Amino acid sequence: MSVKRVVDHSKLLVDESMTGNITSPSTNILYTDRVGYQLSWAGTPTGDFTVEVSNDETVWVELTLSVAVAAAGGADDAFIDVETAAKFVRLVYTVGSSTGTLQAHLTAKSISG
Repeated sequence: MSVKRVVDHSKLLVDESMTGNITSPSTNILYTDRVGYQLSWAGTPTGDFTVEVSNDETVWVELTLSVAVAAAGGADDAFIDVETAAKFVRLVYTVGSSTGTLQAHLTAKSISG
């Protein structure tokens, strides 16, 4: 019988200031298939969210998301769903102009046995 692996970082980022660039801590997602980031921000931030992956935590590569995720000057929520074979993943926010705070939650799980 196979075992499914689940990674749950219910509070990856809490009240993180969006006045500058943000890079979340990396998360080891080895033996998982899917990663989900739930984002919620308050204030009037503008900037772009991306996801980076790595197998060694030294070289990071930005993934191309199926839908671009951006803060557009007001409070909002977003969900980023990623399918990857990488060992590590992290969330990156690149500030445009911002006043606000970010909450980010991460869950990763294996879909296949």
